[in-house]
Amino acid sequence: MRAILVLAALIVCGAANAATPTPTAYLHPHRMVAVEGTRRLNLYCIGRGRPTVLFDSGLADSTAVWRLVQGRVAKATRACAYDRAGYGFSDPPNGASDAKAAVEDLHRLIVAAPIASPIIYVSHSIAGLYGVLLVADYPSEVAGEVLVDPSFANQFFATTESLTPQQRAKLFGSMDGSVAHMKKCAAMRSPLPKDCLGGDSQTGPGDTKLARLEKQRVSRASYMLTNASEMESFIPNHGGKSPSQKEVEAVKPEFGDKPLVILTHGKSEPDTHITARQNAAREQAWNEGHNRLAALSTRGSNTVVPYASHYIQIDQPKAVIEAVLKVVAEMRSAARP
Repeated sequence: MRAILVLAALIVCGAANAATPTPTAYLHPHRMVAVEGTRRLNLYCIGRGRPTVLFDSGLADSTAVWRLVQGRVAKATRACAYDRAGYGFSDPPNGASDAKAAVEDLHRLIVAAPIASPIIYVSHSIAGLYGVLLVADYPSEVAGEVLVDPSFANQFFATTESLTPQQRAKLFGSMDGSVAHMKKCAAMRSPLPKDCLGGDSQTGPGDTKLARLEKQRVSRASYMLTNASEMESFIPNHGGKSPSQKEVEAVKPEFGDKPLVILTHGKSEPDTHITARQNAAREQAWNEGHNRLAALSTRGSNTVVPYASHYIQIDQPKAVIEAVLKVVAEMRSAARP
């Protein structure tokens, strides 16, 4: 029975179409999967084969950030991307957008779609936290992971050790201010002031329709409230540990010998408000945090990707594609008798 359901899901998700998707593929919802009552998440799948690769985006991003990667991976295996609750085309969450909530939705999506597991989980930025928690809470659903310039539990404290107390307080205060501003904007009526409409989205040259869509979605009250909640769940709480940090630190993820590939940006983006030495210390702490993540698996690795900023999948998509396909090959090799 489960085999029939999986086959049906492959057909619904367009598994027969392994062509590289154009930006227009991300202009509309695909399969809306009910994960909690009538609340739905947008799931976009192409390609066929096992293991399934599931892409998860960073803070406030949609499936569109994987448009340069998903199609190429789909030529080798089934490749799915989804919008977290409140982002892209997915329905808003019922509660706080913390790490635990994100992982519970991931689990619900895998079961409800259904997505054949164990999966290869590929995530960016803040979703790196969710990858660690996913393995801890649902180890049988994960075969391996590729974390693209991922966040880690204590990153705010590790990357600000070189700052003075005054500088740290100002940084944390500005993040609190951003959260408050988003909540304020969400309560306003249209037309919204310019400072409520967000910055430029991660779109490439010529992606004008996608850029317009991104501008529209970031002006939704539900989007702004989700963004504020996810950020508030991760940033230090009045100088103390955040809810998401506590949730991740409360578990002991056991990757064992599951492949765990970390990709780290090689192009730094210096903060002009701090010294060159402080910027260097911040970059070192970021890389060391990734080394600690890689050490969670006996087959873990951390690779610095030259010429790539935080959005490695946009700046150097080939590096992400190669990392994912390497894990796919390893999984298939291990499955052979």
